[in-house]
Amino acid sequence: MKKFPALHTISAILKIFSVIVALFAIVTAVIVIAGIYQIPSQNAVLMGIVILLAGGFYVLMLWASAEGILVILAIEENTRKTNKE
Repeated sequence: MKKFPALHTISAILKIFSVIVALFAIVTAVIVIAGIYQIPSQNAVLMGIVILLAGGFYVLMLWASAEGILVILAIEENTRKTNKE
């Protein structure tokens, strides 16, 4: 049985949010670049790139947070195993 099940759940939720944000950023960038909002084409491409970069950064931070939780849990587990020996 794993200790701290809430932290494992939070890590999984952060990863799911990360994927959702990635999909949302890609869809939004495509919509903006396609010109559905009647933005001039040069500005639309620039806005699409900015949306992708900002979305990518946010996805990276969410995924890193989830992995950070898992790293801390792994450190705790290894420390506990070492102390038992």
